[in-house]
Amino acid sequence: MKKRFLVWFIPLFVVALQRTIGLTSKRINLGKERFDAFLKEGKPYILSIWHMNVLYSPYLNRNQNVAVLISESKDGEYITQVVHRFGNTSIRGSSSRGGTKALKAMIVHLKKNLPAAFTPDGPRGPALIVQPGLIASAQISRVPIVPFHYECTRRWIAERSWDKHIIPKPFTTFVVSYGEPVYIPRELNEEQFEKERLRVEKAMLENQKVAFDKAEELRRK
Repeated sequence: MKKRFLVWFIPLFVVALQRTIGLTSKRINLGKERFDAFLKEGKPYILSIWHMNVLYSPYLNRNQNVAVLISESKDGEYITQVVHRFGNTSIRGSSSRGGTKALKAMIVHLKKNLPAAFTPDGPRGPALIVQPGLIASAQISRVPIVPFHYECTRRWIAERSWDKHIIPKPFTTFVVSYGEPVYIPRELNEEQFEKERLRVEKAMLENQKVAFDKAEELRRK
């Protein structure tokens, strides 16, 4: 009963808190025209999001029917409930548990021309290192990867967490950056696959820096 109550209450509390902070905050988009083109044309995409951005990404991408790959851990159950309450969906699994089944389900979802989201350094890290599941999904489905990152002008950093998670404060400005879409070739040998993995990793780090630099600029004003 306690577990069932927590699975119900914690997501409800998190969603209410996020909506409240969202109402007090501003949002600046960088590179969103790249992303809007997919929405306008109804084409699928894969949002690639560092684990440090897990908390507010469902809120910032609400009501898009994005299938989020979420681990089968206890914490994953809370995240799943939050994702669903913000108008998206989920596929459970990770590189460590349920990986093959989840990857197949994600590819089926993408081939239906529906969007998806990965945290390619989750659920346990190492931080800022792209794991191969993201690349394989884009390779097989032929759907582009769109780097996504947000920074906040007012925030806490969870310094003791492995991912240095970003926690927005009230009255913050979200700086949301969308990177250039990355298309993965269908035919790759092992060496080429690794080059593509590194290419996506570099694109994500560059997109992260764009958001960080803009947030720093706004803080100095």
